[in-house]
Amino acid sequence: MKLLVILILVLLLILFQGVFWNKFWARELTVDLHFADYGVTEGEDSSLIETITNRKWLPIPVLHVKFQMGRELVFSNSKNFKITDQNYRSDIFSCMPWQKIRRSLTFRCTKRGYYPISRADLVSYDLMQTCHFVRSCPVETALYVYPVPVPLPVLDLPLKQLCGQILASRSLIRDPFEMQSIRPYQTYDSFRDINWKATARTGQMKVNVYAPTASWQVCILLDVHSDRIWKDHSLYETVIRLGCSMALELLNRQIPVSIGSNGPDCLTGKPAFLSFGTGNIHPQRIQELCARIQTDEKAELPPMEQCLDSAFFKRNSDSVLYVLISPNITASLAASYETLCRPTAGSQWICPHRPGEFPDSLKTASFTLLPLEVPYEHS
Repeated sequence: MKLLVILILVLLLILFQGVFWNKFWARELTVDLHFADYGVTEGEDSSLIETITNRKWLPIPVLHVKFQMGRELVFSNSKNFKITDQNYRSDIFSCMPWQKIRRSLTFRCTKRGYYPISRADLVSYDLMQTCHFVRSCPVETALYVYPVPVPLPVLDLPLKQLCGQILASRSLIRDPFEMQSIRPYQTYDSFRDINWKATARTGQMKVNVYAPTASWQVCILLDVHSDRIWKDHSLYETVIRLGCSMALELLNRQIPVSIGSNGPDCLTGKPAFLSFGTGNIHPQRIQELCARIQTDEKAELPPMEQCLDSAFFKRNSDSVLYVLISPNITASLAASYETLCRPTAGSQWICPHRPGEFPDSLKTASFTLLPLEVPYEHS
């Protein structure tokens, strides 16, 4: 009889502590995940800060914190995570009353992209380890991994031709309503440009120097669509790296830059596009957009000529030069790009290609075709 009473009391105690733990274990228990950096370049290391706070008198003997993030972010510690379609991690903590635990997890950023973490799952147990309890906590943190910069000598020829065309166009077209300076008269100057007041004041012939009619702009177009059965992902990553590096270099030279792609923006699902700008924040916005461009098979990638024929990249000014970066030399794409570039000479088509794969050159007067050989990457 005593044994039966003891058994009943033990069962009641186990039941009570299970109900008690289920009610109070998650109270005043918080988890916070945030990346130490806002943005890094692919190939660099960063860290994830994991903070567990238990603001109550009840201890948590065992607490599992589970979350997932992009599989391209690889932790340096080979324990407590598993990489399949995502990088799944499960960390174990033991929280005493009124304790705060902070842990830094270092990882390597192996690929360009935008990597958010939106949720963390907490799993705990009662004292007898007979029941487990689960709670989901919302998390808002994300990491930008920017494309690795392309060495400047690779872009030397395209940049020289582009900047030369801009300087030549600026010198040919003047704005008669905006005077830039005054200089001595030369024999080739027009009498209409003579500044008679300055001439009378100095006793020497002086002429007005006018500013250009408009600020020339460059729109960079990134083609990441492929019709091949096997897509060379590394080659199309080079397309994005070239576009990002070229945009940043043009901004350093105070040339307004816009960038667009037929690859969708992972945040909007629409073709990635950023309008013209030259401000201090514009380089960062370009890097962020290039990080968000999707190129995998799951993304819907329309052919580039379809985007060029739509209103999405419609020309809104005659002072725009275009730079198309695409490995896909097709007649339909060439015709669409020819129509876009026809109003102004000086646009370019940069064609990255593998050794021995560059097709016959296109003959066109509206843009310049520049082949760029990209060697295979050896792991």
